[in-house]
Amino acid sequence: MSIYLERYAYPPLYILPVAKPTTGLIIVIPVFNEQHTITALNSLFKSDLPPVNTEALIIINQPEHCDKTVKHQNNHTLNEVKNWISLNQKPYLQFFVTHITLPKKHAGVGLARKAGMDEAVRRFEEINNVKGIILCFDADCTCSSSYLKNVYSSFKNKKLTGASINFEHTYHTLSTDKEEGIIQYELHLRYYVNGLRKAGYPYAFHTIGSSMAVRADVYVKAGGMNRRKAGEDFHFLHKIIPYGNYDEITTATVFPSARTSDRVPFGTGKAMGDWLHKKETDMITYHPQIFKELEALFKIVPSFYATPDPQVLLKPLSTGIKAYLAQENYAHVLSNIQRQSTNLPTFIHRWFNWFNGLRTLHLVHYLRNNYYPSIAVSKAAAQLLEVKEGDTEKLLGMYRTLDKNFKADQISLKHLYSEFL
Repeated sequence: MSIYLERYAYPPLYILPVAKPTTGLIIVIPVFNEQHTITALNSLFKSDLPPVNTEALIIINQPEHCDKTVKHQNNHTLNEVKNWISLNQKPYLQFFVTHITLPKKHAGVGLARKAGMDEAVRRFEEINNVKGIILCFDADCTCSSSYLKNVYSSFKNKKLTGASINFEHTYHTLSTDKEEGIIQYELHLRYYVNGLRKAGYPYAFHTIGSSMAVRADVYVKAGGMNRRKAGEDFHFLHKIIPYGNYDEITTATVFPSARTSDRVPFGTGKAMGDWLHKKETDMITYHPQIFKELEALFKIVPSFYATPDPQVLLKPLSTGIKAYLAQENYAHVLSNIQRQSTNLPTFIHRWFNWFNGLRTLHLVHYLRNNYYPSIAVSKAAAQLLEVKEGDTEKLLGMYRTLDKNFKADQISLKHLYSEFL
């Protein structure tokens, strides 16, 4: 951890005092131009605590030369949070706030999250707790009363390296058009992950920045958080997931807001902004046939291990899959993976390290753009579950239930390829 902190970490934030020796959980909350931070802090404050000391690092951030209104809001939030901290104390839960200015070139949620997560690593190292848990939260979220306690217990009981935490966007207090928009957007998120699970993809987990957690030593092993201005959560977690012992924590819930935003090119805020601007009735998503074609590819992965001619195995696959693999120079890639693998289990692991979450998404987009245009999410989600298309809220309820009952073992390599591993 020392080498990472010296060479790759964001500069120290000099948060004092040093963490208590019993600290086992640190929450990182990036805050940018946010008006409802106190609501998030109150929610955490009311959460049941784990049997270790817990800290929350509130990282108020802004880029160099930012708009005056952002500076004003951030300064207001800083004073507001300082006052809140002075009035809200618990023996085993401490809140710390800092205000940082980020270089304009890299300023964004990725770097802000990295600054906080790197500081969490520092604080854990100071007390020699390399397996402390870093928990990501956002300033526009609230959480269930069991959130902190159950995240910690899940990590300890299951010996997790990382986790995605159940999330449910709040929408019952929204206007009708906003409510339908966030229902369909969350349905799209859950449909995509469940489509990958049905296809037999071993790394199909939700990647939401405000509802993820990682062990400090694994965070360092993966090279820490990236500086991306959007999608930082997706790219980060798809470095963590392949290490194994990753799971969805369904006994705790994060409630993200459904507000619009123009700060990032994709995500909840962008999706809601587009929905309201276009005034459409149907949000679109990937065609279900795409997941069937992925399933056909994943089923033959073990067969690639000893084949001298991959074209023979590829012949039954769809035109789209074959075209994408040719574009990726698959014959050369496969030859390298075969050469680096001394046995079949190693080959399968290496193959999926190559066919990672980003490459999977690229293939999905390739098939969408060239073969299977997107369709209404209500239609796609119903087809995947093989139920009658109907009310989107009911469909979302089905997917939420499906996710709450999900166990990581269902898509583990050991389970998917049990006859080979």
